[in-house]
Amino acid sequence: MKRVQHLIGVILTLAALAGCGGGDGSSTPSTGDYVFPAGTATVTFSAMSTAQLPASISGIDFTLTLPVGMDVTTTTGGSGQIVTSTLTPGSALSGTNLAYGNYSASTRKAYLTMATTSDSYRSGEFLRLACTVGTGASITLSGLQALNAPVTIVKAVGYDTLTNSTVDLTDKLAVTIGAVR
Repeated sequence: MKRVQHLIGVILTLAALAGCGGGDGSSTPSTGDYVFPAGTATVTFSAMSTAQLPASISGIDFTLTLPVGMDVTTTTGGSGQIVTSTLTPGSALSGTNLAYGNYSASTRKAYLTMATTSDSYRSGEFLRLACTVGTGASITLSGLQALNAPVTIVKAVGYDTLTNSTVDLTDKLAVTIGAVR
């Protein structure tokens, strides 16, 4: 009887796991062998703490190097401000959020910023960037991650409500790169 109960438990667990991570356009591939499709592809950025955070995260500034064959849309068509509709707050944020950035075509670097009024954000997806992938380009998630290992955080801050002051969180966070299928 115990074997039957155990087998039923295993089957139910497997059935529940089989429903996870479907192709609904919102899942983030966990493996680096994901190939970004030609056309528009969305890159995601998530924060995770590497030490205890004394305050919730209010803003993160970081850089991203794009591989040849992957570009962002700017207001001038080359270097300059990234079009705001292609840079959106991530799914882990609530409240009022801002996302903006600039791109240098000569260095292939995007300078990205997220700011939030949320007083509870400590980890998770905070930003999405829609990129253009050229026809014939073979860009993998692991290649993009390797090009940016580790992601350079220029500055990360939190707001301490007890002291009414900002707290530097730069050395207490890591940013990971993912993709929306």
